[in-house]
Amino acid sequence: MSAWRSTVSALAVALTMVLLAPAAPASAAIGSYSVSPSGGSVYRTNTVYSSGFASSPGTVPAGATVTGVSWQFNLSSYPSNLTRQLCNVQRCETLWTFGGNTGTSTYFTGDPANNSWYFRFVLVFGSGSSVINPPVYAYTHNVTVTYQY
Repeated sequence: MSAWRSTVSALAVALTMVLLAPAAPASAAIGSYSVSPSGGSVYRTNTVYSSGFASSPGTVPAGATVTGVSWQFNLSSYPSNLTRQLCNVQRCETLWTFGGNTGTSTYFTGDPANNSWYFRFVLVFGSGSSVINPPVYAYTHNVTVTYQY
């Protein structure tokens, strides 16, 4: 076999191997968005109050999943016995903030990024339900979601 034929044959084999090799996985793209649920003021003990739902923007790609969440809530006061939760449609995470009102979480990792988010608050005190005076007023909150697709 001539040198030219050997070279062409080797190139044909190499090209065939390249074409038949599995494609390298595409790297995941990332994105983020912020939403601002409002409300959720607490007027009675042992009663769950929720903020409004804040939906993800329509620009979140189908199939995108959460990789992390940062959050902030704004209240008129922060009683030590106030349970705070961040929720999406699937589940809620209790926020162990020890008096703070901001944080980050990986609890929702893998959940659909195209979701609605809200906060829940309950002032746990004794048994039954009684009026809180003054109430714990809730203002606008913020949730920033990072996702991959």
